[in-house]
Amino acid sequence: MTITGPETIERTARKRVVFPTWRQLQVLSGVARGYTNVEIAGHLHVARPTVQRHVDRLGKSLGTNERARMVAIGYERGWLARLSPEPREWVVLTGRCQEVLQRIAEGKSNEEIAGELYLSVNTVKSHVRRIFDVLQARHRAHAVALAYQHGHLRHRPGHAPDRQGPGRAA
Repeated sequence: MTITGPETIERTARKRVVFPTWRQLQVLSGVARGYTNVEIAGHLHVARPTVQRHVDRLGKSLGTNERARMVAIGYERGWLARLSPEPREWVVLTGRCQEVLQRIAEGKSNEEIAGELYLSVNTVKSHVRRIFDVLQARHRAHAVALAYQHGHLRHRPGHAPDRQGPGRAA
């Protein structure tokens, strides 16, 4: 007897395995490119609320509502591995900017970053603005995507990329 489907994966691995739908991957790729919901909707020929629903559902399945964290998870699991890097000149980020960027990728707010790094919220905001300026990023999720594409962020140790895409059995 062969049993296939998400229930099998969940039972055998004893942990929940998330595979985004093809459309969710398209939306996540748009977020990683720095597009707004309206721009993503135009590219995919769907309504803007549809894009937001895909983001919300993906976030719920990943356990986060932070788009920057969703993008980081997408790179860590290999879902965005085929997304070609955006052309940028090589830039050097200060150690503090690297620390702030890592925490942005973890989905932390400016207040949480400030508390962890013993900085004022305004100092964190200055670092975030500098990161956006140096990487030419439009928002936090775009900064995280650019950081992964250009080597400023790496896959976390112990987190092997999940090479299986949507529709493939484990």
